[in-house]
Amino acid sequence: MTHRISNFLTAFVLAGLAVFLGVLHAVVAAPEARALSGAGHGPGYLSSDGWWLGTYRLDDGAQGFCLNAGKPSPTGNGYDYADAGELGWYSPEQAASLAYISRMWAGTDDRLTAAAGQIATWLVAGMGGHTPEEVARRAGADAGAVLARAYEMVDEAARLGSTAVRADAVLELAETGPGRVRVELSVVRPAGTELLAPGAHLARVTLDGAMFRDGASAAELPTGTDLEIVPSGEEPSVTVSATAALDALPYGDRLLVAAPHGDAQAVLVAVPAAAEARAAASTTGPSPLPFQPRVSTVTSAPEAVPGALVHDRLTVTVDTADGLLPSWGVRQGDDGLAPVEAVVESTLYGPFDAPIAESPEVPDGAPEVCTVETVVSGTGEYDTPACAIPEAGHYVWGERIDPSRLPAGEGGERIRPWRSAFGVAAEITFASVPVVPAPASAAPAVLAATGATGDAWPAALGAGLAGSGLAAVLIGRRLRRRNTVSRCRMDA
Repeated sequence: MTHRISNFLTAFVLAGLAVFLGVLHAVVAAPEARALSGAGHGPGYLSSDGWWLGTYRLDDGAQGFCLNAGKPSPTGNGYDYADAGELGWYSPEQAASLAYISRMWAGTDDRLTAAAGQIATWLVAGMGGHTPEEVARRAGADAGAVLARAYEMVDEAARLGSTAVRADAVLELAETGPGRVRVELSVVRPAGTELLAPGAHLARVTLDGAMFRDGASAAELPTGTDLEIVPSGEEPSVTVSATAALDALPYGDRLLVAAPHGDAQAVLVAVPAAAEARAAASTTGPSPLPFQPRVSTVTSAPEAVPGALVHDRLTVTVDTADGLLPSWGVRQGDDGLAPVEAVVESTLYGPFDAPIAESPEVPDGAPEVCTVETVVSGTGEYDTPACAIPEAGHYVWGERIDPSRLPAGEGGERIRPWRSAFGVAAEITFASVPVVPAPASAAPAVLAATGATGDAWPAALGAGLAGSGLAAVLIGRRLRRRNTVSRCRMDA
């Protein structure tokens, strides 16, 4: 039972698939199976002897000019559409002119234009042994006007006919402020390439990495004109790309021909302007956003002596406020993008007799010791060149960044100026002369009596002996006096 059900399902699926493929083939093949035929006249002139001058129509509603003068009329004949380029009937110049004629006049509703367009078509494709004047007589009283207009058409088609159209996108970033985008449109004509005048067409432009002034990323832009763009993002460099598209352009040598099944005129069918042009551009460059350097400084020596060398230690950062680039800017160098180099001017002020008070500006007449320069190329730590302190007193460093110091094109246009406050405590050095203690007063030196040598000992010896003699005399006298007294007392 299961086997039978399986066979039944398989057969059912295959049958359904066959029906589906048959319907699909019918749908796809239906347009090719339908034959075209000449349906009759469009606008134009019918001569008194039955000759027609004007456009012909096909039974699908298409209209056009006959291409093969002298052959039978398209009316009642079968046709198929073909690309004239594949048929190889015409030179590039002829194809350019015929394509122009078909776009400009083959779909007209005006009979004079239709008659003139038919003669112009034969003048380009071949008159088949007839003369333009002979054919123009079919227009009766309008023959002169028809012929004159036909020659004008041929001349215009030769000048303005084209083989191709090309678009080019131009994208530029400015050193500061908005950049710009422009779309140029060039037409390749048999005589050469022509750059179309500004405003000839509208291009649809889409941006990536930037916006238009109104904040949109897409806009319609007249060709050949600049439109400002504002790069987006907060990186030091920006990459912006633009794509441009133009459609329904009346250029190129595309010819749609209704080719006859038998011996009859082929028909140059009116076609709408259908050429397309595409362009793209991309560029990378410095961000146009300005950036604001800031510098904090510390003196190398809060205390020093006259003659000492001191320098300033710089810490460079950038401000991250709205509207500013939150990082150090770059510039376009010979080998690509490179950091902007700013110059920090450092001035050592002094000497001041009194301690220095902080103030927003440098006081008028403040004495200066020296000014040194330090080139900085990004955030980080830097040391300035040194200055010698000339004398005792109070000294302080002051810094500034002047963007005008940089040459044009070196990025100075995007640096915001900066100046330090005056009298910041971390930048002050106090120089003083060191105090040297005076030496203590010394007592006269006394020679110790420890046995002198040389000429000193005879004098000392003599003095000693003299002293001993004197003592002996005195003692002798005393003893004699005592003895005398004693004797007197004894005598009594």
